[in-house]
Amino acid sequence: MPPADGAGQSAWRFRLAMLQHHRTIYQVCYSLLGDAHEAEDVTQEAFLRYWQLSSEVRGAKAWLITVARNKCFDRLRASKRLVNVEPEVFERQPDERDPEWHATRSESSSRLQKLIAELPEPQKSLIVLFDIQGMSGAECAQILDLNINQVKVYLHRARRRLRLALEECRD
Repeated sequence: MPPADGAGQSAWRFRLAMLQHHRTIYQVCYSLLGDAHEAEDVTQEAFLRYWQLSSEVRGAKAWLITVARNKCFDRLRASKRLVNVEPEVFERQPDERDPEWHATRSESSSRLQKLIAELPEPQKSLIVLFDIQGMSGAECAQILDLNINQVKVYLHRARRRLRLALEECRD
C-alpha cells in the first residue's frame, strides 16, 4: 500500500513508474535517437520531470513516453542529425546453423531500420510505439495527440510505404 502522506506517496508513485516503465521509455528513446547514451540521458530527464510533477500526472506511461519523445526530438533538432536505429531493436535470435540466413536477416534488418528512420512523423513514431513496443492504438493516439482514426491511417500509410520500399529493394 502507498503511504498516506504526500511526500511518501510521491516517492512510491515514482518508484512504481520506474519499475513499470523504465525499459519501455528507454527503448522508445533508443529507437528514435539510435544512441544508447543519449537514450539513457533522455530517459533520466523524462523521469526527473515525472518526479517533479508526479502528483499532477495521470497515466504515467503515456505521459512519460510523450515527454521522452519530445525530448528526443529536441535533441535531434539541436544536433541536426539523422536517426540511425540500431539492429538490436528488431533482432530475433539467429539460426546459427544457417550462416546465409543470418547474413540475409541482418541485411534485411538493417534495410528496414533505415527505412523506418526515413519515415515522416508521426508515421515513424507509430511504427515504433505500435509495432515495435506493442502499444494499443488508443495509447498511441493519446501519446501522439491523435484520434484513433488518424492512428489507423498513419499506420496503414507507414506500413504500405515500408512494404513498397522493401519490394523495390528485392527487385
